[in-house]
Amino acid sequence: MKYTIVMLIHFTGHPKLGDHYTNTRRYSELLKFATSVNLDRDNIVFVSNQNPYREKDPGMMLPTFEILKTNGFDMIYTEDDETILEILSKVKDVKDWDIKEYNTQIIIGGTNLGGCVINSKKASAVHWRVKGYKTIIHLPLCAEYEQPGINAVEKVYRSIEQLIHFTTEYKAYGIKYCNDFHKLQFTFQTEQEGA
Repeated sequence: MKYTIVMLIHFTGHPKLGDHYTNTRRYSELLKFATSVNLDRDNIVFVSNQNPYREKDPGMMLPTFEILKTNGFDMIYTEDDETILEILSKVKDVKDWDIKEYNTQIIIGGTNLGGCVINSKKASAVHWRVKGYKTIIHLPLCAEYEQPGINAVEKVYRSIEQLIHFTTEYKAYGIKYCNDFHKLQFTFQTEQEGA
């Protein structure tokens, strides 16, 4: 894929409902982008429906997004529930890409895995996949707070049921799930481009 849109849906989540690991793991994974050598930063953009500059308590989101920007990534902020077409328009305004289903992948992370990430927002995974985009839910960028359960493990089990349910309901069978940053398919700068 030539272009990558990393969708961060409700990335802050609900910290009071989670433990330290649940609340911090996503940020650590996000920083792998900033520290990865030779990623083609011109062909990767981050889109968040939360603007840390407008949040009452942005927590770790503000410094993490600042690190991404300092390391050459563009950040685009949308309203809470914009459509895919609205998001693509904003990306084109910033990146001037010729976005097509066959040359653009969507990597999604955020909270809640069994809700906003998979289906309950207009830019959730099933909606990108139904439009024909290569869609990957990068699990280390996700958390689950809303599902019932006494700990994060039980909540994730229930969110997996939701993933299966909504993938089937929307016939979005091509959604990929990834647990390893190094298996995500990015474009890289060549030695000449990076020099």
